[in-house]
Amino acid sequence: MTTLISKISDEWDKQKLRNFMENARRHSRSDIYEAAFRQLCRVEGRNIDDPLEAEFATVMRALEEALTEEAGKTRRLSRTRQKLGRAGVRKTLADLAMKPTPSLGFLKLVEFGMGDMSAESLVLKYRDQFEPITVEAAEKRLHTYGLLGAVKNQETSTSDL
Repeated sequence: MTTLISKISDEWDKQKLRNFMENARRHSRSDIYEAAFRQLCRVEGRNIDDPLEAEFATVMRALEEALTEEAGKTRRLSRTRQKLGRAGVRKTLADLAMKPTPSLGFLKLVEFGMGDMSAESLVLKYRDQFEPITVEAAEKRLHTYGLLGAVKNQETSTSDL
């Protein structure tokens, strides 16, 4: 089992990852499905040099994949992608975290069990690249949705690598 998840984390072929996901779904293996899904999303940011931009590309892919699966047809985050083109990743993330109400993307990621992949989580992970008020807003939102502890634990585990 661990070797299969390890094999998945080394796989970069999108079709093979989709096959892993389909087989995992058929065999009710949510652990394998999640590992393949997350790796499929990581493919999106693979060739981006800036770590924050690469992770946000992963988040965007995760949300688009989840929305597509939910709807049964392709869903794209067109407005967010347009804003990225105009304002850049840091401004886009800051604006999402500072919104008075959570974005639909945040709510969907929470619903799909992927709150750790939200814009707010990235703001915390890269807190040194954001204004303190933005970090505070991200922490507050994650706390409100019961995600702050999990995100902070993830930050600690990834910084130990």
